[in-house]
Amino acid sequence: MRLGGYLLVGAAAMGIAAPAHADVIIGPRVAYYFDNSNLRTSDLEGLQDARTTINDRVTQDLRDATGFDDLLVTSVDNGSATNADQVGFAMIGGMVNFGDDRDRFTVSAMYGSGEATTELVSSREITVEVADIGINELSVIQTVAREEVDRLDLELTWQRRLNENFAISAGARFERLDISGRGAISIRETDAVRQFIAETLGQDAPSRNLDGDRQPNLQVTQRTLETYSARAGVTAFVPFNDRAVAFFNGMVQGSYQPSSEFRTAFIGVNGEEVREEIRKDRGEVSVGPDIAVGVQLILSDDLAIDLRYRAIMFFPLSGDFDFGDSRVNHGVNLGLSLRL
Repeated sequence: MRLGGYLLVGAAAMGIAAPAHADVIIGPRVAYYFDNSNLRTSDLEGLQDARTTINDRVTQDLRDATGFDDLLVTSVDNGSATNADQVGFAMIGGMVNFGDDRDRFTVSAMYGSGEATTELVSSREITVEVADIGINELSVIQTVAREEVDRLDLELTWQRRLNENFAISAGARFERLDISGRGAISIRETDAVRQFIAETLGQDAPSRNLDGDRQPNLQVTQRTLETYSARAGVTAFVPFNDRAVAFFNGMVQGSYQPSSEFRTAFIGVNGEEVREEIRKDRGEVSVGPDIAVGVQLILSDDLAIDLRYRAIMFFPLSGDFDFGDSRVNHGVNLGLSLRL
């Protein structure tokens, strides 16, 4: 393998030094990545959308009507469960690599979109205890939503060559996810508590659809997640024939995801918005490995192609998720590198 072609691969694929003079390497990139953000469960909230039949005023009215001052109302959130596919992104972009035979800089940009289906089931139980009588009511909500995600990745990397087989590197990364979803809501409820309220307070018997056309049967969601990362590590590469080089890139990254808003609009069967909810998610600090392995093929002294697998893991140190409820971003990348 000629030195020019060998160093071209190092510069294009790993940011290692190119030939002795300063030069520029450019090339397109295509990738397919998976992101499991929608599979994380440690921040799942309980039932949010079932119709609430009990509040302090109703409780006091029931005590006055029954004559039992010790009438007790309890509401137990049984939690939520989710079933989803991780999001797959088809991405396209490019990179520019420049510098001299010691220090190289690489700027890359990738954009793509993906989609996934998520099913969320929540349940809640309300109990009224009066004298020696207990009355239970169960509410279950099932939401099946389709989310579309647009993703933007920007990276800046500096590499310094130590010798022909090793380099050190550091850099910064920005990721933005624009997520929009649309889902159908199915609400199943028993009527025991509402029936007791109606009979005790002299109201009309409860209906399965108390809100008429304003009963939500559709939800529309919108949120944006941004992640800022700093990383540092080492690269090792070894030629295994005259026209091919295998490489390993291992880095440690620290990331910050600012707080964000999760907007949900509930739409009634008449097509009008019933209400809007805004959930504030806390910011997250995380750490984890950023690892890539692959191979570069020398096509000529000025042209190379590389194929790699990359995996980035984010272990939360703060925010709404537990440390073990990590986010994983992984996939394959194919690139063509041309020295100008």
